[in-house]
Amino acid sequence: MSDKNIKLIKLGIFILLLAWFCFLMAAKIDLATADLGRHIKNGEWIVENHFNLSEKSSPVHENFYSYTNADFPVVNHHWGAGVIFYWIYKLASFSGLSIFYIFLSAASFLIFFVIAKRESNFTVAAVFAITLIPLMAERREVRPEIFSCFFAAFFLWTLWSWQKKELASSRLYALPLLMILWVNSHVYFFLGLFLIGTYWLVEMVQFLFAKLSDEEFLEKVKGAKNLTAVLILSTLAALLNPFGWKGLVYPLWIFKNYGYTIVENKSVWFVENYGIVNSNFMLIKAVLVLMILSFVLIFIINKKKTSISYLIFTIFFGTIGWLAIRNFTMLGFFALPILAANFENIFTPNQKDNLPAKENGIAVAFIAIAVLAIFANYKFVSLHSGDRGIGLLPANAAAAEFIQKENIKGPIFNNYDIGGYLVWSLPKNEKVFVDNRPEAYPDSFFSQVYKPMQENPEIFKRIDQQYNFNAIVFSAGDITPWGMNFLKVIRENSNWKKAFEDDYAVIFLKKN
Repeated sequence: MSDKNIKLIKLGIFILLLAWFCFLMAAKIDLATADLGRHIKNGEWIVENHFNLSEKSSPVHENFYSYTNADFPVVNHHWGAGVIFYWIYKLASFSGLSIFYIFLSAASFLIFFVIAKRESNFTVAAVFAITLIPLMAERREVRPEIFSCFFAAFFLWTLWSWQKKELASSRLYALPLLMILWVNSHVYFFLGLFLIGTYWLVEMVQFLFAKLSDEEFLEKVKGAKNLTAVLILSTLAALLNPFGWKGLVYPLWIFKNYGYTIVENKSVWFVENYGIVNSNFMLIKAVLVLMILSFVLIFIINKKKTSISYLIFTIFFGTIGWLAIRNFTMLGFFALPILAANFENIFTPNQKDNLPAKENGIAVAFIAIAVLAIFANYKFVSLHSGDRGIGLLPANAAAAEFIQKENIKGPIFNNYDIGGYLVWSLPKNEKVFVDNRPEAYPDSFFSQVYKPMQENPEIFKRIDQQYNFNAIVFSAGDITPWGMNFLKVIRENSNWKKAFEDDYAVIFLKKN
């Protein structure tokens, strides 16, 4: 077969891979449980107020949308993402937001795939890509974290290319500039510092302990100086946010005031024991075992081929992936080049070879991986078949339209999940009881007010007397014990009448 035909086949396979990834990422938006409505409103306020980020009475610095804890200070680390979401929403509505999210996800996938291909070959990269795509596509809801995925991919590509001597050292100085965008888009900006720091550490280890020629020694000195400067400049760049040093250290203490349990922040072990089913739980276990095993085999076969940076990435991303479901996507992305590089070094430790054509054992391993991939992808698709597409889910805005049409006024009591939906749909002068940001409320609010008033009708009555609720808006799919108990009790309460209900929300009005 000619080289031209081989290239066309590879291009076709990659297009299919990319299309499959985009297909899995294409999920219709459910505003009733998402944060997106609040992000759009954040962006709207910032744009309308001409980027006045120093204004304390704003969604940037305070719990702006709540009447229960309006003055509680917040660090709105994703305000920049909100601005971008708002602009896209104004231009192309929710369909545009879906397409933008898929596009940025695909761009991230492309960068990681290219690195994996360069670390091994096309076949290896493609096999591991089809295996890992369900992990990469775990976070399909339009969220600010997509900026972290893209920036992490770009930072890795820049540092990797520089380490391979394919990129001039001067190009590294673009990273501090990108850090300014990253720190104002999502709290995972610290990953940029972590990536730079990892490559800096590798350079220092080689500089101090490797046997180098004079020319190599001078090159390592120069490289260490450049990475040190980039790391310092990137750290200083991370200070360029509306909160200064507080924004820089915010990732370290975001969970110190986090009084509400979020499933996406829990470990695989915790969620499995809670009874939640996810096909990616099996896949992440297989991926973690495979990553660990690959390093063990490399050390046995040729320990000089062990990549210190990839070993650090495996420990770090493997740990955060296991400890929180929200990190599945990041683990999936980084596992792709790590596994590709390791398998290349395991099977061709002393020469560059085309891996798949050489050993029967390799072919058997590839078949086993492909079977696992097909099963994982099938389970993933079957679990998410109901929301495939772009834009809003059908009739997802019906409750919001009902509130606006009937001119329903507050105070409104609402549950946690639907807070962002109400922030998006209510008039500007109306506030919510709570929205889906645990860090924006005192711990005591959830433990002493929010949960007890749903568990005990007498406590709800007392809180109702305090705020004089006019309406109750609740997620129809609230599965928390306190939420399900409250819905059962309020349906039987003669003081409240159900005015609206669909698959996403239920609305009660006080009979007065």
